[in-house]
Amino acid sequence: MSAVVVSAVPSDRETLARIAQGLRMVSAPLPHLAGLAAAVRVNIETRVPTMGVFASGRLVVNPGFVARLKQNELIFVLAHELLHLALRTHERARGSHHLEFNYAHDYIINDILRVELGFTAIPAGGLDMPGARAKSAERIVLEMRRNADRMPSQSRVFEGQPVTLRRVFTSAPGAGHSPDGEAGDVLDERTERELFPEEAGEQAARVKAMQDLAVRSLALAKAMGVMKGRGGETDAAQRQVVTALRGLYRTPWEMALQTWMESVAPGERTFLRPSRRALDRADIVLPGRKRQSWMLNVVLDTSGSMTDDIPRVLGAMADFCDAVAVDEIRVIQCDTAVTSDVVLSAGELADYEVNGYGGSDLTPAMLRLADDPRVTACLVITDGDVGYPPLAMPYAVLWVLTAQGSASFDPPYGRVVTMQQGDRS
Repeated sequence: MSAVVVSAVPSDRETLARIAQGLRMVSAPLPHLAGLAAAVRVNIETRVPTMGVFASGRLVVNPGFVARLKQNELIFVLAHELLHLALRTHERARGSHHLEFNYAHDYIINDILRVELGFTAIPAGGLDMPGARAKSAERIVLEMRRNADRMPSQSRVFEGQPVTLRRVFTSAPGAGHSPDGEAGDVLDERTERELFPEEAGEQAARVKAMQDLAVRSLALAKAMGVMKGRGGETDAAQRQVVTALRGLYRTPWEMALQTWMESVAPGERTFLRPSRRALDRADIVLPGRKRQSWMLNVVLDTSGSMTDDIPRVLGAMADFCDAVAVDEIRVIQCDTAVTSDVVLSAGELADYEVNGYGGSDLTPAMLRLADDPRVTACLVITDGDVGYPPLAMPYAVLWVLTAQGSASFDPPYGRVVTMQQGDRS
């Protein structure tokens, strides 16, 4: 009589049932992820070492990996993958080293979930950087590059071996494509087409649907006060005609902004044209500038987290342009793409249509200005939860951080001033 052999590996049906239950349980502590949890499609896939997610919402899982996780650990890992969709990691990684950005968001996501789900250690040997939730992905990427030779990490985002970051990135030059030995869990469109060629025609539509769900997820998270400080992650999704609030700001940061704008304005000083700033004074005359037409270049962060700040910022900007006699203002709106590039007068800022309230990457706008040889200076208005070019631009940059901006914002070039809201005048 032959013995009955019982497989140690659960069946695909059992694995899928555990994952379905885990996705339902994610929605209890993290209700803003409920829409994404209901929309993802799960595929058993032994060609991935642990778990990964595509921008289309396809979640591929290795059944052996799932079997090794306790239920609360599985909930953590599933929530981790859903947050990649919510934060639009796939899109934000474009134009950068895919695996670097994957790792940066892994650190942020795991630190968020450590707090939200009450874990003391990251499950499944996941990437761990205490305090990462208070940093932007771009700042973490810069830290990883500076400290790659001595910064401890894992050879894989889950169940990896302890190595340095340098070892990870140099051993996976094409990371992001081909799940065989893949270090990251943010998988690209090419890999999905190769693994599931019969569904390639539906891929673009599914990606768009997941993007729409991600927008709603982040909006709900913001309303609930969850993930505070994390900027919007999507491209232009809304429009609003903004009535600029002028004269609202009367605080010390004006002096730093005024000094910078004066320093980049063309024309020498002369007493033949008194400064407009002293017109209300009888006891002092300041030298003005010889009249030269000049344009102020402004990059306006229109990410979702800037919604409440933009009217105040435009009002302050109009006041300053009046004060230093700026003839024209070139305003480039940007969330994850340039949504508007127009030339205005200070008066035209009073009622100005803003496109965006989506993602958080000013790189396209700043690179556009870099391609214009006439640009010598740029004012960048942002809340700090934003991407930007890692290398210094060929023009002077003043970063104007909104009053509620990220305290961790520390770009490697340019000057930073922080707005403080004063009394309404």
